[in-house]
Amino acid sequence: MTEEKKEEGSKILDKVVMGAIIGGAIGSVLGASIAPKKGSETRKELGGLASKAKEKSFSFLHKLTHLFRKKEQ
Repeated sequence: MTEEKKEEGSKILDKVVMGAIIGGAIGSVLGASIAPKKGSETRKELGGLASKAKEKSFSFLHKLTHLFRKKEQ
């Protein structure tokens, strides 16, 4: 695989990951602002959601990285 294609794949991966992170952040803020719960309950729930989002983001990143590496070979 040429160096140009590797760079292009890396740029695409960067954009996808950034989109996922930004989308998750926007969704969390919107969900928290609309939620009809007490602040303490919402913060506790957001903490759990943040942990789950982190785990899913790393899993998603790992799958994408594996996919791009597989295509490079």
